[in-house]
Amino acid sequence: MSRRHRGIQWAGVIVAVAFLGGLVLALLSTRTIRGSISGSDSILSLAAIHPGFLVGLAQGVDESRDGVTWLPAVNIPREPVQVGSDGVTSFVLAGGTLKATRDLTSFQVVASGVSGTVIAAGGAGATQTLYVLDGSSVDRVVTDGSRLPPVPGAPVGEPLCMAVVRDSPLSLLVGGVPGLWRTDDAGATWQRILGTPAQAVLVDPDNPERILLGTPGGVLLSTNGGLQWRFTALRKDVHGLSAENGKFFAVTTERVVYGSDDGDTGWRAVGP
Repeated sequence: MSRRHRGIQWAGVIVAVAFLGGLVLALLSTRTIRGSISGSDSILSLAAIHPGFLVGLAQGVDESRDGVTWLPAVNIPREPVQVGSDGVTSFVLAGGTLKATRDLTSFQVVASGVSGTVIAAGGAGATQTLYVLDGSSVDRVVTDGSRLPPVPGAPVGEPLCMAVVRDSPLSLLVGGVPGLWRTDDAGATWQRILGTPAQAVLVDPDNPERILLGTPGGVLLSTNGGLQWRFTALRKDVHGLSAENGKFFAVTTERVVYGSDDGDTGWRAVGP
C-alpha cells in the first residue's frame, strides 16, 4: 500500500474518531440530571420553605414541591427574578413588585414600585423587614407595607447576593465577583472580609457566627463571623443558598438543589 493511500486511511480514521467524540459530547451535554431545573437560563437565587423551593432565574421563577419536578411559578413575569426566604415565608421581587408566599400557590403583594437586584429577609415575625439592594443603597421594606430609610450599600460594583446578620444594630453581608463585604453599623462603613467571588451567602438562622458562602468552587463555611473560611463537602458551582427547619440547601449550575443537615457535610441531591 502506498504512503498516499495509508495517509488517506489514517485521515479517515481521525475524522471518524472526531465525529464519534463530538457525538458523545453532544449526548452528554444534553443529558439532564434527575431533578434538574428545566431550561438553560441563569440561576440567580434560591428560597426554601416547608412546602418546597423557589429558584429565581434570568427568565422568571421555577417552583418545586419535592426538588425533582419543577414548574414555572404562576403570575410571575418571565424576566430576571430574585427570591429570598426566612425559612417560613418566601419572597419574590419581579416587575417592581415584592410578593410573599407560604404555600407556593398564592403570592401576596407586599409592596409595589420596588426596584433592586438582590433581596434578603430579616428576622421572621408578624412584621419583618425585607432588604432590597438597589445600586449603591439598600432599601428597607416592612411586610406591613411601610418603608424605613435606606442605608448605604457595599462598594461591590455588581452585587450578586446579600444576607442579614441581624436587624438591630443592622449588620449585613453583600457579595459579588470582587468578594464579600460586611457592615455592622447600618452601612456607615463596609469592610471586605473575603476576596473570593461571592455568588450566594447565607447566615445560619440558629447561629449568626456561622456563614455559608456559595462560590464557583463550592460552598465555603465560616464559624467565626467571616474571619476564617474553609470548604465544605459541596464542591460545585453554587448560585443560591437557603435554610429551612434546621436544614441547608444549595442550588448549582448543573440546575440541581442539594441539601445538608449541617451545611457542611453530607450534601446530597434533593429527592422525593
